[in-house]
Amino acid sequence: MFESLPGFREFYPEECSRRNHLFRIFRNVARTFFFREYDAPVLEPLDLYVEKSGEEIVGQLFHFADKGDRQVALRPELTPSLARMVAARANSLRRPIKWFNVGEHFRYERPQKGRLRAFYQFNADIMGEEDVAADAELIALLIAIFKACGLGANDFRVHLSDRVTWALFLSSVGVSEELRPVLLDAIDKSERRKPEQTLESIEGAMPGRGEEILSGIEEMKTVSTFDALNERLVSFGEEGERRAGEWAELLQLLESHDAADCVGIDLSIVRGLAYYTGLRLRGLRDLRRVQSAGGRRTLRSSRKKAIR
Repeated sequence: MFESLPGFREFYPEECSRRNHLFRIFRNVARTFFFREYDAPVLEPLDLYVEKSGEEIVGQLFHFADKGDRQVALRPELTPSLARMVAARANSLRRPIKWFNVGEHFRYERPQKGRLRAFYQFNADIMGEEDVAADAELIALLIAIFKACGLGANDFRVHLSDRVTWALFLSSVGVSEELRPVLLDAIDKSERRKPEQTLESIEGAMPGRGEEILSGIEEMKTVSTFDALNERLVSFGEEGERRAGEWAELLQLLESHDAADCVGIDLSIVRGLAYYTGLRLRGLRDLRRVQSAGGRRTLRSSRKKAIR
């Protein structure tokens, strides 16, 4: 008797019905925010992902040579395809570009609970818009989806981090723009490493200053309120004051979306900050009902300021 491959799910009619119900919620809410649905090929050139993430990504992909001897891969995410599609028609697309997708993705990783090799993901992107209103809109969209699933402010929390805030901190302690990606990577991995390993990485980039910078990083990661964040930003000078004003505007906009009670600060979120250009958000919630329908990372939203 044949069995399904490890990391892949089957959806019997009852499970498929629940999954499709969630997908309808994703689509309906996205359309109320005037996002337009798009789709892209499941199979893409391997170089598309190597260009974005480097050669190390290859080991995490389902990839092979097709009958035309082209190196191809099943899509692990949609951002590279989205960038390619928008770039191909950049001159004819009206700004801002607000697109969403609900689709299946694939990663050749060790299957574990809540993290399978095939998974469904909701993507929503705004491109060509610099204003903080775009950040607020995407956060509000995510929260509206949770609420449409029957959840309230007591059931989940959206934690916010910010690349600009971290860049201002690193500049304040003398980290050059060239060394910034190395430090961001060390901060990202600090949650999964022993402190001495993080110290070693920082010391390698900033000899003689590792302990000082690590102490500052740990202090930054404890910031958990908007008042505390504002205080830190103001201490960074004129650019910090400007960013504090943008955070204040963000909060006002979230209030207008009836979403402010569902968000909080979590500067420990650093993963992906070297790629995204502004705010980074993560929803932490009791969402077993949602996760069981779509595999891992069912809900995701982001903002791209530039087409790469």
